[in-house]
Amino acid sequence: MPLTCLDLVDEAEALALVGPDAEMFTMGGAVVAFGSAELVVIADAVDSVTTSCVWNSRELRLYGPGPVKLAARIWDVGTRLPLHVFIRLGGGCVYLGTARPGTGQWSDSEVLLCVLHLDSPLGQEVLDRVRPSGPSSVLPGLEWLDHVNTDRGRALELFVKGWFPATGAEGPVTEIPASVPWALANLYRLAARHPAVLGRQNGILPANGLLLDDSAERLAFGVENQGGWTWSFLWQPGAIDTDPTVWCEDDQPVPEQEPLSAFLLQFQLHEAALTAPYLALSHDVPRDSLPVLEDCLRRVPLRPFLSSIAPRDFLVGPGLVADVTPDWDESTLQVWIGATHRSALYPLRRLDIPWSRFDG
Repeated sequence: MPLTCLDLVDEAEALALVGPDAEMFTMGGAVVAFGSAELVVIADAVDSVTTSCVWNSRELRLYGPGPVKLAARIWDVGTRLPLHVFIRLGGGCVYLGTARPGTGQWSDSEVLLCVLHLDSPLGQEVLDRVRPSGPSSVLPGLEWLDHVNTDRGRALELFVKGWFPATGAEGPVTEIPASVPWALANLYRLAARHPAVLGRQNGILPANGLLLDDSAERLAFGVENQGGWTWSFLWQPGAIDTDPTVWCEDDQPVPEQEPLSAFLLQFQLHEAALTAPYLALSHDVPRDSLPVLEDCLRRVPLRPFLSSIAPRDFLVGPGLVADVTPDWDESTLQVWIGATHRSALYPLRRLDIPWSRFDG
């Protein structure tokens, strides 16, 4: 009998879909079985960043390692099989329907990650059953926000220590040139214990890698991830500007609206939003929805970041950073929200926003 979404079957019945010549293995705790007819995935009802599970209403993630031949079965159009997803629940397996392959990571010897997109998105009630809430987490606070306009060095330090775990080893800091402005020197000191502050999307150059730009007048200290532009400040050996203007250099250098001390905080907020493990994204938020979003969050009191490229403001909450920029015609907003834990996104569930991805 054909299965319909949310049918409950036993595991043997689910595996029977692949036919008698099934190959089976586990991948991140999930059973993956394939044969000549179908491909079946059976995962546990858990919430984890290392165990295969439902990730959000539209997505299931398989975490490796898995056999490399799985890559051809999943991503190769010529050999791709119908793919069925089940979640163990209530003594059986709940059928979540079919899925399509999304992004993945694999090497010559193994599959490291496979993202599957469900053909039938899950409602919140079903999602809460097949992906029960994980353990609560202490979220980074907002103490840093009170220092943004009084002590930006302190604001940056508190944000970094709350958001980016210390992973670097204790030890001497790389020698910092004496003419590097204090705000950038402080960032390099933080990077010794929190290397993520040098960027995972865009990048801050290391202290021994600062470069004079083509004009030989400005010292480049930051780069866009595809080389589209650099950030720099005026370079005058022996004469230190305590908090210099930052120049965004694309075709022509254009000044950022905030000086270096505030720019470095904005850089970290932008990185936090884009590289967080949990995301909420929408590219079509009506402008009149912004006050509703601001009712849940607090605005960072700085002028727009990347004003010459795509000006953006930041809204924040405990363990959450929202990067907000107007669309090309300014009638709608693009909102990219990053969170350190899934629970930080829960207050946004009640908002009437057309999310293209929502991990809460």
